[in-house]
Amino acid sequence: MERVGVVAFRDVLDIEVHGGKGGDGGLSFMRLKYIPKGGPDGGHGGKGGSVLLRAVDDITSLDRLVGRTHFKAPVGQQGEGRNKAGLGGGDLYIDVPVGTLATDRDTGELVADLVEVGQTAVAAGGGIGGRGNSTFATSTRRAPRFAEKGAPGVSRRLRLELRTIADVGLVGYPNAGKSSLLAALSNSKPAIASYPFTTLSPNLGVVDLDMRRLTMADIPGIIEDAHKGKGLGLEFLRHISRTRLLVFVLDVSDTPAKTLAALRFELGEYDPELLERPALLVFNKTDLVTPDELALAETEFDDVGMPFAAVSALDGTGLDDLKERLFELLPPRPRPVAETATPRVLLEPVVVKRDMSGAGWLVTGSELEAVVARFDPANPEAVAYLQHTFKAQGVNQLLKRAGARSGDEVQIGGAIFDYFDDTAAEAAVPSQADADRAGKRYLEGLEGESGGELDEGGPTDGELAGEEPEADEDLDGTE
Repeated sequence: MERVGVVAFRDVLDIEVHGGKGGDGGLSFMRLKYIPKGGPDGGHGGKGGSVLLRAVDDITSLDRLVGRTHFKAPVGQQGEGRNKAGLGGGDLYIDVPVGTLATDRDTGELVADLVEVGQTAVAAGGGIGGRGNSTFATSTRRAPRFAEKGAPGVSRRLRLELRTIADVGLVGYPNAGKSSLLAALSNSKPAIASYPFTTLSPNLGVVDLDMRRLTMADIPGIIEDAHKGKGLGLEFLRHISRTRLLVFVLDVSDTPAKTLAALRFELGEYDPELLERPALLVFNKTDLVTPDELALAETEFDDVGMPFAAVSALDGTGLDDLKERLFELLPPRPRPVAETATPRVLLEPVVVKRDMSGAGWLVTGSELEAVVARFDPANPEAVAYLQHTFKAQGVNQLLKRAGARSGDEVQIGGAIFDYFDDTAAEAAVPSQADADRAGKRYLEGLEGESGGELDEGGPTDGELAGEEPEADEDLDGTE
């Protein structure tokens, strides 16, 4: 006998997305027959592709992603000579059901909430391309022999959570007859059986009446403590959160008042806003009670303040009236609001500290490390460019304040540089102002010793500069 495998419905899925790396900048020089020194002409690298989520009208589309957890967009191409930019990497689209919520598993931040078919959201952006060597040409650096590397793309661990979008949501305990009611009202054909938890995944149906249409969702039933994750409750509560009208389906033959109180308690514990949503009571299975028992049950709900309808999904009693009530009570569809998080760029400040060995220095800072990563630390010209950048951004000043000395090793990201205190070198050479001040102090000292008169022998040039006079020496080296 052939065994047929059954794929479980998935409404939560964890994936990893990686944006494509940007292409490296081109390192090229124009070489033409009649232009022997044409100069640098390396073009920019292409931008890396991005990973995007795209909403489709297919509730089972998450199932097709099972087994594939990593999604990586194409990389950008390297820049070429004659200032030709590299080709950008194509974007990678991941189709997910409309109603999917994407959150960052590491930070908990919202990435996207896809509420309309065709809506897209960037899950992982691609890296920008590196600049070609033509960008770094200046009046003093006419032939730069280095180019910028492309930036890496964004990498994220995402949780995709499906929250079914339906106009009407059926709320009820297992075996309340929700699946039978959905099948009787719509074109849906859910699996129906006489045991609890028949519905193990959301079922959607379309209800038509006089050129009007609404969607109805039958979602796994809840039990006591469903808001704590017991049973199938969380699956139910997740999907019911988007519906515009709640329909409490009660088995009229089995303590309906007590059942309604328990259902409302679970809704309130999960999300109090659900208790403020428009709702309708449906007494199902009227074929199992007498008219007097039905009338008695209805009197128990006089103080509830909800409209109600009595039906039998089995023999069709009251279904036409129920359809009318559904369209009457259904509130207008709100304008969809797509919640897409604005990417937050957390820039870490530059921090200087001793490394673990105590022999060198460690400089950290997200923006600074990103700059260093885009150049080749083995290229002397690239290092010279970076040294100029460090000085312009005040890194040298921070190192000096921390106590760094010339010759100390400094690690920034994955590269190691030698620190050189150029300000100390400049201070070691006396300036003309320093010499004038030294001479003035010397003259003032002589004036004080001679009562204000100076003898004819003034200070020598060396003494004005602060140098001590040399002693007379004999030819044999003795004084």
